[in-house]
Amino acid sequence: MKHIAFAFLAGSAMILQSFGFSAPAGAAVLKNVSEHAGERCNTPPRGSGVIVGIFSGETESPFLTDGDARMPVDRYRCFTSMEECRGWLYTMQSKYDAGAPRAASCRIR
Repeated sequence: MKHIAFAFLAGSAMILQSFGFSAPAGAAVLKNVSEHAGERCNTPPRGSGVIVGIFSGETESPFLTDGDARMPVDRYRCFTSMEECRGWLYTMQSKYDAGAPRAASCRIR
């Protein structure tokens, strides 16, 4: 089973690299990016080259309730660099719960 998982990850990495989604060896995610980084924006047209960060998760409700009250957290931001977007995504995933099937990604439009 480990061989299948490794083959899948290696194949996925090769596909991502062919589309230009690779990080230099040893590159770390920026961990000091604010959750308010980037700019609020509408969906840019395809082929524009704008980097879009999408996050959809949950947080505990600030209101007192008798149960496990959760509130949605949905953010859509535009960035000038993939590094800043990935750092923002790291911050969002650290601060808010990102449970499946919620979205969390950085994409080039």
